[in-house]
Amino acid sequence: MAGDTNGNKTRLDEFKEQLVKAARMYAMCQKAGVPEPMDVTGMAVGAFEDMPLRKALVFVRTNEQNIRDLAWAFENSGSAEEFEQRVKEIKDLPTGRQPG
Repeated sequence: MAGDTNGNKTRLDEFKEQLVKAARMYAMCQKAGVPEPMDVTGMAVGAFEDMPLRKALVFVRTNEQNIRDLAWAFENSGSAEEFEQRVKEIKDLPTGRQPG
């Protein structure tokens, strides 16, 4: 039983890490003026996470709002501490409200 809980935590940590990496890529694509930043983000997730392209694109599209929110936090932070504060601000927003 304890092993199962630990496995779930590991998968959750991996998921969060993938979201953060995707948000970083999305923010970079936006800054560079890439025409379809979410598509490029999906391809990058596939490449860097060694994930099949279809699975990576589904991951990105089903988590699109989370990626956009985290990208906003990256763009509006100058340090790891500021990034953590911005993520807390996102969590405190009323449902359906965009950061910014």
